[in-house]
Amino acid sequence: MIEIPIAANATFDGIAARVSAGGKALRSLGITSTLHGEGATTVALGFALSLANYDANAVLLIDANWTRPSLTEVSGRENQPGLAECLRGEATLQQAVGVTARRGLRFLPAGDFGTESPPFGRLSGLIEQAVERFGKVVIDLPPVLVAPSLVVPWAAAVDQSYVILRRGVTPVGLVRRALAELRGGRPPQLILNQTADRSGGVGVLGLV
Repeated sequence: MIEIPIAANATFDGIAARVSAGGKALRSLGITSTLHGEGATTVALGFALSLANYDANAVLLIDANWTRPSLTEVSGRENQPGLAECLRGEATLQQAVGVTARRGLRFLPAGDFGTESPPFGRLSGLIEQAVERFGKVVIDLPPVLVAPSLVVPWAAAVDQSYVILRRGVTPVGLVRRALAELRGGRPPQLILNQTADRSGGVGVLGLV
């Protein structure tokens, strides 16, 4: 069993309910931010936990944050095949995805990034496989302005991407730069993280 810290998911239930009950089927969701420290990983985990309560099928949480793969580290799967190996064709989803201590939640670790980016030409096919097997897929992505080349392909491939902003912290100019990087894909939605501290915990969240 993979142990992933269980964040309190009551904060995320409202957004999860809107995603599940919306008229348009949203099955693959990418979570990013402008820079590190805005709470995107916490949001991705909380989002996945809440979605697991709304879907009869399992929810897949993917750690695609190769710049800081904290979900992979806390799960103890740093040396296990994961997303990178799946994109390179060295492992299948069935081989790389593991169960977690939380019912209804599955996890795909980051895998070994190597010396260069895995081939994103396999990305659409991987997402299609994942959504066929799981009810929802939530992807924790690097910050847009830290590694745009690792975020833009996902933003163009998922059903919906979300950019996490810290209230009173994220400069407007950086937000505009991040959104400009994502231009050409599906328009992202903004989620306001109103946490007052920098611990990474998420307080009141709202769609902007």
